[in-house]
Amino acid sequence: MSSFYVPSDLRVTPDRIERVSLLGGCVFDRWRDVLARKAPGIAVDLLPFDYNGQLIEEADRGDFRIVQVPLRYLYPEVIVMQARFEEQADGSEATLISSRQRLKRVLGKLGGASEDRPTFFLNYPLPQRGALGRLMPRYDSRNPAYFLQRLNRQLSDLVDDYPGGHILDMEQCAAAFGRRYVQDDAFWLYAHGGLISDFDSVCDVGRLDPTKPLSELHRFDVEGFIDEVWDEAFAMLRTLRGTDRVKMVCVDLDDTLWRGIPAESDLMALDQDRIEGWPLGFAESLLVLKQRGILLGIISKNDAARAEEIMAHLFGGRLSMADFAIRKINWQPKSQNLADAIREANVLPDSVVYIDDNPVERAAVKRALPEVRVLEAPHQDWRRILLWSPESQVATISAESATRTEMVQGQVAREEARREMGDDSFLADLGIDVELRRIDGDDHPQFERAFELLNKTNQFNTNGGRWTHEEARAHFATGGHWWTFTARDRFTIYGLVGVIVIDQGHIPQFVMSCRVFGLGIEQAALAMIEAAQSAPLSATLLTTERNGPCRHVYAQAGWTVREEVWCSPGSTPKPPHVHARIV
Repeated sequence: MSSFYVPSDLRVTPDRIERVSLLGGCVFDRWRDVLARKAPGIAVDLLPFDYNGQLIEEADRGDFRIVQVPLRYLYPEVIVMQARFEEQADGSEATLISSRQRLKRVLGKLGGASEDRPTFFLNYPLPQRGALGRLMPRYDSRNPAYFLQRLNRQLSDLVDDYPGGHILDMEQCAAAFGRRYVQDDAFWLYAHGGLISDFDSVCDVGRLDPTKPLSELHRFDVEGFIDEVWDEAFAMLRTLRGTDRVKMVCVDLDDTLWRGIPAESDLMALDQDRIEGWPLGFAESLLVLKQRGILLGIISKNDAARAEEIMAHLFGGRLSMADFAIRKINWQPKSQNLADAIREANVLPDSVVYIDDNPVERAAVKRALPEVRVLEAPHQDWRRILLWSPESQVATISAESATRTEMVQGQVAREEARREMGDDSFLADLGIDVELRRIDGDDHPQFERAFELLNKTNQFNTNGGRWTHEEARAHFATGGHWWTFTARDRFTIYGLVGVIVIDQGHIPQFVMSCRVFGLGIEQAALAMIEAAQSAPLSATLLTTERNGPCRHVYAQAGWTVREEVWCSPGSTPKPPHVHARIV
C-alpha cells in the first residue's frame, strides 16, 4: 500500500491483514469491489445500517473495522429541506444536539470495543459549496458545511471515549484528493453525504430528452478515492501496531540541512537562500518528529564549532544544535559515527533513518549498517516522507516524548562521566532515585505508559511477550498486578522505565528501558518488590533473538535456578547507590 499521502519509503515489514469489517450505509457500496482488486487476500465483511439506530454486529470483525453512521440518520433531509432561513438558526442548534444524542446512542450499541482490534470511524466530508450562496455567512449553522464541521467535532469528542476508537479523517482525504471527483452534493441532497455514482441512471430510461449517466458528463474518480481512504486506514493500523517504528533520524549538514557548503564562505555573506524553500520545510519536519519523541542526530564531516556558527546564523533560533540529541560532527567515517550514535542512543539499527545528499556516503552506510533505513528519495520529498509515513508517526504524544531529546543528552553526559570516573565512583556519585508504584487495574494513571513499554520493549524483555487490553484486564481481575518504576539521576529524568508483572508471587515478565541499563536499577526494583510482597519471588526467563541484555538479571540479583524457574533467596539485596521507595 503506497500513495502520495501514505509514503512507503520507510516500510520494511509487510502488512499482515486477514479480515476487516465495514459497517454503515451506502458510502461503502463500492468498497468491496475496489478492495477485491486492491487487496485480494483480505476478507471483507460488509454490514448495513438499518436506520433504527442499529449497526449489525459481526461475530468476527477481524483485524479492524471501519464504521460510518449514515449522515441521513443524523441530519434528516426533512429538516434541511423544510427549514425557513429566519427560523433555521435555532433549528440547526437543536438538530446538532439531536445528532449528538443519536451518535452517542449508536456508539453505545456498537459492541466489540477493543484497543487491540481498532475501530476507525469515518467522519463527514464538507459540501463543496455553501447552500445559501457565496455571499452568505460561512460560519453559521444554517450553512450545511459549517453544520457538518461541528458534527465532525461532536463525533471526534465521542470517539475519544470509545475504547480502540479513532477518527479516519475522510473529510481531510476528500479535501486533499479533490471533492469534485468524489462527492455527490453537487447533484444530490446535502443529507445524503455520499460518494458519486450512476446508481439512479437506470431510473431515467425513457426520458423525452435522453441524457448520459453522470460518469459520462463529468470526470469522477471514486475508486481512486476509496484507494486513498483504505491506505489511510492501513497507515493508522501500522502506527498503532508500531510496525517498523522509527526511533531516530540522523542527517548530514551540507546540501542536506542547508544548501551547498557554507563553511567555504564568509559567515556574514551567507543569506537565507541557503535555507529558503525545501531546507526550511525539512528542518520544520525534523522538529515535528522531535515533538513525537523521535530522536534527532547529526552525522557530518565538518568542523563542529564552524557548523554551530552556521546553524545559528542561518536558522536564527528556529533550529539549533540543542534540538539534536546526538551530534557527530568530525572528520571520521560517517558509518562509524552513525554506529557510535546508535550505541549512545540505545536504539536498534533497524529503528534508525539516515539522510545524506551524497550517494557515496549513503552506500557506505548501507554496507556497514545494512539494517539502517537509508533514504534514497529526492530531497524535495524528505519532508513529506518524514511527516506522513506511518512508521514515523505515533498514536499518542506523552510528556516523556517531549523530553526524550534532553533525556538522551543526559545519558550521553552520564556515560562520559562513567568513562572518566570508573564504575564504582561513578555509580556512588550518580544520585539514582527510583519510585515504584503498583498497578491493579487499567484505570491507573500509569497504565497506558506501562502497557506501551510492555509492548514495545525487545532488548530487556524476559519473555518477549506482548499484551492485549483484554489480557491485561483478565490479569488484574484474577488478582495479578504490575509494578512500575520511574528513575532519575543528577543528569536527567528518565520517567517510567520498567514494568514487573506479578502473578501469585511469580514474575512471568520483566521489561526495562535500555536507557537505564547497567545502573543497578533492576536489582533495586526486585529488592523493593520482594520486601513489599513479604514473601520470596520466583521468575521465568525465555530466551529470544533480541533479549540478550536481560538474560542475567536474576543471576546478578543472587537468585538461583531450579528446573528453569528462578527463585529469590528471600531477601534480594538492594544496591547501596540506588535510593528507592514505594509511593
